[in-house]
Amino acid sequence: MRTDYVTGFLLILIAAAMNGAYAIPMKFMSRWKWENIWLVWTVLSLWALPLVLGWAAVPYPIQVYSTTPWTSLAVMGAMGILWGTGVLLLGMSFPLVGVAVGAAVALGCSAAVGTLLPILCAHAPMRGSTGLMILLGAVAVVLGVGVCGFAGRARERQQETGAIAPRQSLKGFLFASVGGTLAAALNLAFVSGATIIASLEAQRPSTPLASIAVWMPVLLAGGIPGSLYTLSLLIKNRSSTLYRQEGTKGYWLQITVMGGLWLGSIVLYGGGVTRMGTLGPVVGWPVFMSGAVIASAAWGTMFGEWNNSGTTAKAAMTSGVFCLVIAIIILSKVGP
Repeated sequence: MRTDYVTGFLLILIAAAMNGAYAIPMKFMSRWKWENIWLVWTVLSLWALPLVLGWAAVPYPIQVYSTTPWTSLAVMGAMGILWGTGVLLLGMSFPLVGVAVGAAVALGCSAAVGTLLPILCAHAPMRGSTGLMILLGAVAVVLGVGVCGFAGRARERQQETGAIAPRQSLKGFLFASVGGTLAAALNLAFVSGATIIASLEAQRPSTPLASIAVWMPVLLAGGIPGSLYTLSLLIKNRSSTLYRQEGTKGYWLQITVMGGLWLGSIVLYGGGVTRMGTLGPVVGWPVFMSGAVIASAAWGTMFGEWNNSGTTAKAAMTSGVFCLVIAIIILSKVGP
């Protein structure tokens, strides 16, 4: 049992590293607007790739869903729409408060809510030292993410040429907070897929990629808000012509890499949580969030995002990452 728990924990760390890296290709697609990139990414990552992977990785996909109550599928679909709306709001916060601050605020809210909801809804064991360790780990995650958010804002103040208007900043924080809270529905959706997980275990697939079956209803529904919004932007801004612009053929490959990294991270997270048992969604989610922030900071440093950011920003980011590492260490001690 302990071996499976450790394996699941390691899978979640790998998933976090992939999740922290998936947005990197966006830095090299300056000829497309955000809606051009996000629409293709949504269709590929939430619809096309999951369907292909599900057909390849699950031995009997039709049997999995035919034995699942429609109420469970409906709940998962609803959670998917909430999550998709949260991701959309997060994306809308980036132009208002910056990527670093928006992501940090959203991840902090998502880590806290996504850890609490499985405890309340799935009745995970929280007695004695287990509950205390999870509580300490979750607090360390929120603290670390908050410090990283402060570091990101300090960096942007050092690097930006114009200040963000107070009203825009407040609106951006609101979008990021609500978006992060709604994005936690992704973890609750996985908890709601217990029937699908049981059906998968009965089929005994040989790879953790089979957890894509649990995510399928969530992702298919989650892609609706983003696709509708980006389509409206394409029409409003008349930016669909950018798809035919010269020098952008390589963008399609880059978005494919983005989709593969993101979907791979979600699937591996599901495989890891399943191996960890009842505590999986409770412990795995804050570890996933923490690891994603750490990986994002590491990739950002590698690509020079923290150059000329000032001593305060660098010191804060180091402190925030240290808190997140401590959180992962604390949460790694939880388990059978």
